[in-house]
Amino acid sequence: MSTEAAHFSGVASRPPGARSWHLRLIRRPLFPQTPPIAGVGPLTQQTAIVVHFPRHGENGMARRELTVQRHEEIKRRLADGRSVREIASALSCSRRLVREIRDGARLTHALAVSADPLWMSQIEWPLIIHDLGLGHPLKFLWEEKAQSLTTYSNFWKQFYRRFPQYREASVTARTFEAGERVEVDYAGDPIEWYEIKTGEIRKAYVFVSGLGFSQLLFAWAAEDMKSRNWIASHRRMFTYYGGAPHVTVPDCLRQGVVKCHLYDPDLNEDYAHMAAHFSTAIVPARVRKPKDKAIVEGLVKILCRYFRFRFRRSRFTSVAEINRALMVCVERINDQRHRRFGVSRRECFETIERAALKALPSTEYDGGEWKEAKLHPDCFVAVEGDYYSAPHIHRHKTLRIKLTENQVEIFLNLERLAVHARCRMKTGQRIKIAEHFPPNSDAYYEATPQRLLSQSRFIHPDLNALFVELFNEDVFAHIRRAMGLVSACTKEIKLVGHELAGVRIAAAIAAMRRYNRIRAPYFKELLDQARKQAVNPQAGRDIVRKPGNPMLRYVGGAALQAADEPSFPSAAVQESRPL
Repeated sequence: MSTEAAHFSGVASRPPGARSWHLRLIRRPLFPQTPPIAGVGPLTQQTAIVVHFPRHGENGMARRELTVQRHEEIKRRLADGRSVREIASALSCSRRLVREIRDGARLTHALAVSADPLWMSQIEWPLIIHDLGLGHPLKFLWEEKAQSLTTYSNFWKQFYRRFPQYREASVTARTFEAGERVEVDYAGDPIEWYEIKTGEIRKAYVFVSGLGFSQLLFAWAAEDMKSRNWIASHRRMFTYYGGAPHVTVPDCLRQGVVKCHLYDPDLNEDYAHMAAHFSTAIVPARVRKPKDKAIVEGLVKILCRYFRFRFRRSRFTSVAEINRALMVCVERINDQRHRRFGVSRRECFETIERAALKALPSTEYDGGEWKEAKLHPDCFVAVEGDYYSAPHIHRHKTLRIKLTENQVEIFLNLERLAVHARCRMKTGQRIKIAEHFPPNSDAYYEATPQRLLSQSRFIHPDLNALFVELFNEDVFAHIRRAMGLVSACTKEIKLVGHELAGVRIAAAIAAMRRYNRIRAPYFKELLDQARKQAVNPQAGRDIVRKPGNPMLRYVGGAALQAADEPSFPSAAVQESRPL
């Protein structure tokens, strides 16, 4: 073996625990007094630099990793004022490592600060931090500001290296069978829209759902989160999916769950009826356990961040406009290739999960929202800002109201009392049916000029002409007088018939015109006189009483009494007689 080879083998065979072998190599020449080798030429100092020796610690078996405890111990000794050489000797580490920790080049035990890539100096990181704080996804910010500079993987690695406080915690992925479940929830932040007519800023609440297998997204906005919109959003969701999954997982909100329970929650009656119609089981998530519906929670975050980012410079003026914008975002998210699945949500749904869903019912779901209301003395119930009539015999009773898309049905127990067309004006409109009111209420509601004119035409032409004259003079001053005249005429017709009553009505109207006394009491007096004359047609002849009737005081009886009793002269006659 040559001298050089012996030298190499000697160096390689040194025990790893020898401490100052590297220092001795540095202090003395690498090839001291080495004779030239045939065919190689003399070895110079420049030739010796090319030769690489494995440094202590590069070998996997001899390397001693820097743990958290050793890192903290080095920092503690540096804080105590110990020298670099003393710390390196005491902890069996290199002085270079101690200097890196002292100078801040190595922040943690596992990560050393390296030089930033050149593309990082071309990005305005404060703006990225600001947009990220607004809730915009990091990937969208990369697409807008750094896509032409580097890849997304390099971007987020360098971002989290530079700003480790924004790194998110890890999550556990869950897997479900195709068609097994759908998770539903409302987005946390409502979307504001501007009403042009009134200038008010209103809010729209977004319903979000996601299938468990393909994670196909659906979203729909409504003006509130009441029960009717909650159920209507489910109907739209099932229609969008083209079927119903086996399980529906909502949150424990009042529109779906009346009373929360870990094993047996009480469901809302309307919600349970809707679930039975679509043959899906309602399994609410546990209270304050958002991970029970982690799929829809993640979809809510994805949808809201993308919606705010894409339409951050837009102003909406209606809920319909918000829904159109939501569908644009939904289709964009569903058609985007999923990084974990390798396919888009839409493709996964169409190829696998659509066939596993239950078929939709052949009949459309008409079960609306149920409410309870008391029938007031005016025969109306107040529902959604408007008033609907019900039969007056059920006043002061609590009735059940069923609100559908186009109808309002009123029930007492299992009996349906009334059906009205639904009014959505919410301005106190009164929707009534005439048969629901008592006679006095009918008379009140029918007391209109048009109604009175119509009645007068059927009673008598002279009465109609009189009403026209009165209403042309002053409608509101003569409406009660016209009501009294109609009431008297109606009573007369019921008593004697229309033909004979017409003659009397015409005569009474002529008398009122003759004396210019158009009054309801006078009209009734004229009709009463005509009725009495009809009962006793010879009321003007003298009464002839037969004499001799003892029951008559001044006719027969008085004459008989005068004949039986003696007659006495009057006082004047007696005074005139002589004494």
